[in-house]
Amino acid sequence: MLTVDSLWRARHRLAQFGKKRTGSPRILVIGVCQAGSIAKTMRYLLPEARVDFVSAFTAARRFPRLADLMAHADGYDHVFSSIYLPRFKGGGTIDTLRTHPKVRLIPTIVFSAYHPDLVHVGVQDSVTLNGLISGPMGHSHSAITLFAYLSGFSQAQALRLFSEPVFERLGYFNLWDESVSYLRGLGVQAGYDLDTHLTRWARRGCFMHSINHTKLYVVADLARGLLTRAGVPFEECDLDAFLPDDLGGQGSWPVYPEIAQHYGVPGSALFFKAETRRSGPARTMSRAEFVAASYANYDRRERKLLISQRVQGWLSDPPTVDFLREAAGRDAAPARSESRAPALSAGSLAGHAS
Repeated sequence: MLTVDSLWRARHRLAQFGKKRTGSPRILVIGVCQAGSIAKTMRYLLPEARVDFVSAFTAARRFPRLADLMAHADGYDHVFSSIYLPRFKGGGTIDTLRTHPKVRLIPTIVFSAYHPDLVHVGVQDSVTLNGLISGPMGHSHSAITLFAYLSGFSQAQALRLFSEPVFERLGYFNLWDESVSYLRGLGVQAGYDLDTHLTRWARRGCFMHSINHTKLYVVADLARGLLTRAGVPFEECDLDAFLPDDLGGQGSWPVYPEIAQHYGVPGSALFFKAETRRSGPARTMSRAEFVAASYANYDRRERKLLISQRVQGWLSDPPTVDFLREAAGRDAAPARSESRAPALSAGSLAGHAS
C-alpha cells in the first residue's frame, strides 16, 4: 500500500545513489518474506553499508535469466539467498546460484508444532503462491474449519471441534520432535547449524507467528549469524527495542490455549488479521468470527478448489470422520477407539516458506 512513509523512504534511497561509501560492505539479499526481513535487519546492524533486497516474487521480471541475476551479484561483496527462486528463462535453480563464489544460503525457518491446525488450501505453484486460496488470514487456513465446512457442519458444530480431545485424536500434541528434525534438515540444506538458535528461541516461548513466519528475534539472530559467518563485523544493538516486526505485521496465528498449555507457553484463541486493502484494517478475530469468515469465504469458492491433503486424508478415513462427527454433536456411529487419524508430518505442514 502506497503511503507517505513509503514515498519518503523511496526518496531517501534515491538520494543515496552516487554517494561514495568507503570501507562499507555491499550486501545483496535474495528471497521471500523471511529474507526481506533479514535484509532490513542487516541495514540496522550495518548503518554505513549498502544492503539491497531482491524479492524472489519479482526477480524474474528484473532479471529474465538467472545469469542476469548472477551478473548483478558480481557487484556486491556478499550475497545471501533463500532457497526459493522464480522460474528464469533458460532454467536454473538455487543449485546454480549457489555456485557463485559470493553466495551463502539463508536457512528457511519452518516450525509447525505451535500451530498444528494451520494448512494452506489449493494447489500451490512453486514460489509464486499461484493456486493457493486466500481467506480471512491470508494463505493460512484452519484444517479443522475446512473439514467442518466440507462435511456440512454448522459453524456452531465446527467450533465444538476446537477441543483438547479432538486435538489429541488428530495428533496436534505430537509434532515437537518432528518439527525440530524438519527445521534441522532445513538448516543442513543451507549449511547452517540451527541448534543453538533453536534452544534460545524455544526458551522465549513460541517463536513463530505461523508455521513459516518467524518472530522478530528469530530474524535478528539469523541476520547476526549470517554476517558473522561471512566475516562481516557489526555493532551489536538491542534490535528488539526498535526494529519493526514485519512478519508479525502480516498476521499472527494464535497458539491455541490447549496447545499452549501442553508446551507451557502463553496461548490465545484470538486470530490477528493483517491490514489489507480488501479486508480493511488490522484487528483480532475470535474463533467464532474466524470460523464465520472462513465459511463465508469458502461459500464463494468452487468446492473443487478447496483442496488440502491433510483434510482429504481425514475425509477418506471413516473412523476419523465418525469421531469428528460425534465431537461436533452430529449423530454418527461411535468411533473405534483403536483407530487414529492419519499421522501428521512437519513437512506436510510446512507449505510455502515465505
